[in-house]
Amino acid sequence: MPRKALTQIDIDCFRDTFCKSAYDLYVREGYHGVTMRRIAKDLGCSPMMAYRYFENKEDVFASLRATLFHNLANALESISVTVSAESSSVNHLKKLGKAYAKFAHKSPHAYRLLYIVPMPSLKPCSEVEKAQQRTQTVLFDATRKALESGDIQGDPVLLAYTFWASIHGLVSLDLANQLTQGASFNELFPAMLNHLLQYE
Repeated sequence: MPRKALTQIDIDCFRDTFCKSAYDLYVREGYHGVTMRRIAKDLGCSPMMAYRYFENKEDVFASLRATLFHNLANALESISVTVSAESSSVNHLKKLGKAYAKFAHKSPHAYRLLYIVPMPSLKPCSEVEKAQQRTQTVLFDATRKALESGDIQGDPVLLAYTFWASIHGLVSLDLANQLTQGASFNELFPAMLNHLLQYE
């Protein structure tokens, strides 16, 4: 009897369920503890079935990272939507920085998967790149507006990347429990934002 043709809804539903199972396994076992066979076992399907939907483990994690980057972009875009016209551009950037840090602290496993876990065999993925572009666009637009208003000065690309890299560095130290030298994240974070934005 011929195999029933899968609809796009069937495919998307299985891929989504498989990715959720992979993420749960990653949270429990770490990236290197995840295999296609173990994901399939947790989900209660055969490994052969899994390969009908994903090429390999890297394909699964590319799909996962795309979803997580979209989640981060949603969090950042929601800030830009709610910022009032009367709010200063510097205040807008500070709110974006806080939203970014909140995402990392609320979903540390997701954040590590996006920025910290080394995955050298992961191939470029257009969906991941599209999701990453959303996060960059939010930050770049806010930085450009701050420059146009005269609140900050410098090269817009360098400023945006410096802002992101500084927040990422402090967040990563906090997630690794490395802020043990006398100053907490809650003390360092606002001071860093004020310094970066030359605003008090």
